Amino acid sequence: MAVCSCRGFDMRYLNRFRKMSMAISSAFFMMVVVPPAIALTELNDSELGIVSGQALFVADSIVGSGLGAGYNYTRVGLDVALGLNANINKLQLGCGGYNQSIVSGCDIDLDYVSLMGRSGNTAGAVGSDFVLTRPYIEIATKGSGSTKEVVGIKIGAQSADGFFGIGRRYAINEVNLENGGTCTTGAPLNCHSGINRISGYLNAEFSGQIPVAITPLGTQTACFGRTTINASCPMTNAPVYAATSGTRLNNLVRPGIPLTLSAGFLSAIGISQAYATIDENLRFVHGFALANTSDFFLSFQRERLYYPTYDKTGYSAAAANAGWWMNVPDVKVMDVQGATVSLGLFAALRALASPGPVVSNSELNQVPPSNCYGSSKFC
Repeated sequence: MAVCSCRGFDMRYLNRFRKMSMAISSAFFMMVVVPPAIALTELNDSELGIVSGQALFVADSIVGSGLGAGYNYTRVGLDVALGLNANINKLQLGCGGYNQSIVSGCDIDLDYVSLMGRSGNTAGAVGSDFVLTRPYIEIATKGSGSTKEVVGIKIGAQSADGFFGIGRRYAINEVNLENGGTCTTGAPLNCHSGINRISGYLNAEFSGQIPVAITPLGTQTACFGRTTINASCPMTNAPVYAATSGTRLNNLVRPGIPLTLSAGFLSAIGISQAYATIDENLRFVHGFALANTSDFFLSFQRERLYYPTYDKTGYSAAAANAGWWMNVPDVKVMDVQGATVSLGLFAALRALASPGPVVSNSELNQVPPSNCYGSSKFC
């Protein structure tokens, strides 16, 4: 006869195990042998119509009208918030092809893209998430029956929240590996890589401070937009927006930006308002915040096309041109601290009336965000 030599064994555990085994066996027997009391029943259309619930996938069909007349849009989306943290060395879409006659290159050509979270209007912590709320794919078609054809595909979201970092900043005397040329104070564009070309609609709110050296009147502080840099640049300033759209853009022009003057000769004699036209290469912009921005999307289409907004109450502010297109209807490029801009006396006098003198490729002193762990320059 076998003798148990286990010390400290409690018979209560054995009894509990037996009871649990009997309960599981009884439940299994009931499921397999005993038929269910209530079986599934088929519902007709009217019965299905009164059933409500929540689904992960959402589908919708939109018949175009107004700007979208003649088109139909089929949308399939996810009822989720999608967090994304990504680093892309080179983002190129739509190279050569149909738009080559406009300018050679790519529809979208970006160096060193970081999609990450935000802190206010600046980049968030390393590894933070860029959040797309209710992302979806939308297919635009025209015609019917055998003549029905797909004319565009759009990837969008109800809203986007996060920071879109772009490019690399070079130090003085370094060679720009992406675009060539040596970074010097006399050639500030060579100090930047990032947005080489972009096709789309951009509506950006700008704010910042630029010192203006007026010969022979000395240096004047000029603020624009709603900035919080210091007391000389009040938040009470009116917002400054710069909108542009087109295919394969590489610069942003905004005429007649209102400037608030302080800490200089002109403000000392009672002149507090001036104007300037900004003509800025997009390589100087190293990132922008999307603060719960609605209708941020990326698309490609065979012809010029308006896409409906997420809530289906209207259409995008600008038609998407043929090729690849990025729609960014509300971006924040805030609290820029630009390098000193030198103006002669005549140019300074022209600044007293809109549109003011043209300031080209001013150093914005923006630095691309770091979204890398360790010693990597870019992940």
